[in-house]
Amino acid sequence: METLFTPAHIHLAINHVPIIGLAVACLPVLIGILFHSRGALASGLLAVILCAGTMPFIIETGEEAYESFVDGSISPGMDVAGKAAFREHSHRANFTAPVVYAAGILSLVALLALIKFPRQAAWIGWAVLVGSALSIALSVWTAEAGGRIRHPEFRPELKPTAQPQQQGQGAPSVPELMPSPSTSPSPSPSPSASMTPLPPLPAPPAYVVPGTLLAPAGSGAAPTTN
Repeated sequence: METLFTPAHIHLAINHVPIIGLAVACLPVLIGILFHSRGALASGLLAVILCAGTMPFIIETGEEAYESFVDGSISPGMDVAGKAAFREHSHRANFTAPVVYAAGILSLVALLALIKFPRQAAWIGWAVLVGSALSIALSVWTAEAGGRIRHPEFRPELKPTAQPQQQGQGAPSVPELMPSPSTSPSPSPSPSASMTPLPPLPAPPAYVVPGTLLAPAGSGAAPTTN
């Protein structure tokens, strides 16, 4: 049972009051303004005051929970991302708390004015609604950073950045393209124009049979014999 009442557990149990409590309290405040119901307006303003009154306990238990992480009372401890998320969560909480306190102070003023000045209390009630809506938005913004302290699934994913590889250090080498030998047949050498043509071969000698008279060439006459 002791582990259920540690500062960390109490902080987780009551840190939703400014979100859910103020959202519920805005409904009777709005009904009381629109329908001129003093009872609904009074109950809504009182609920806003109670929600704002939980802020000191929320901040105190959050700081005590962080000290438990530091002294090793809570195991496992925070990682580097968790510590960064806690610093952001603490910064957002310090920015949100004054706004919640302001909404609570406006509710107290409207509640006191409701006794003697109902009309003025209604106008202050509109300011309470605006302050409550702003407090809810800032509380959700603060809780978003608090969820990243222990929940890695709530943290944004980091996109890997491509690093250029330096030349000569693990960079893939590009194969050099070597000219391939030509497969086309080489042209046959043409005869040189400076070469001297060979002389024509001499005609074979004519054999003359004795007693035969040769006819002149080109006459077409047959040789005659004596």
